[in-house]
Amino acid sequence: MLTWWYHEPLEVKIANQCAPVLAGIKPSNMLVLENKHIHDVVRVLEGTGLSWRCLYAGEEKNIWLLYRKEAMEEIVSGKEQMLFLKEWGYEEDTLERMLMKFSQRFRHYRKDKNLPFPHEMGVFLGYPMADVKGFIKYEGKNYLYCGYWKVYENVEERKELFRTYEEIRKVFVEEARKGKNLWQITREWQYVSA
Repeated sequence: MLTWWYHEPLEVKIANQCAPVLAGIKPSNMLVLENKHIHDVVRVLEGTGLSWRCLYAGEEKNIWLLYRKEAMEEIVSGKEQMLFLKEWGYEEDTLERMLMKFSQRFRHYRKDKNLPFPHEMGVFLGYPMADVKGFIKYEGKNYLYCGYWKVYENVEERKELFRTYEEIRKVFVEEARKGKNLWQITREWQYVSA
């Protein structure tokens, strides 16, 4: 276990895993935290403009989905994404209902790895459809590059995007280590990038 990571403040842990979402350039991200943080997540995220959902509460860790509601609604209403989600059994008409179904499928998969992997996760995380479909087709193998996700097309474009994500992550983590709240960092970032 990484003991230094265990003792990092919650704001740093969230910034490290979800800075691109906090900055508003990625629609969502998974957040994995120790159980001791379950009651503090809501307090720490207040004022950031993010929505959240606990997808899985394990014995030691919880897995959350942090997201920007408007960006997620735009993604799931895209033609290609809608068709894909319907193929995976999503008939729901609202983002909230879709996320409820995804949460159930994700939780069931975490409890029983013999169940099918919830590939729709890639859509909800805002991954390009080519990469989501490539991951399914090649069963997670034969990717051209691996960064924030496994890439199956447009490698140079994805690498540039990953570099941007990484730069933002470094800024957010550094600011959080200085003691700033996530809402302060998010607000400052939006002001600077406007």
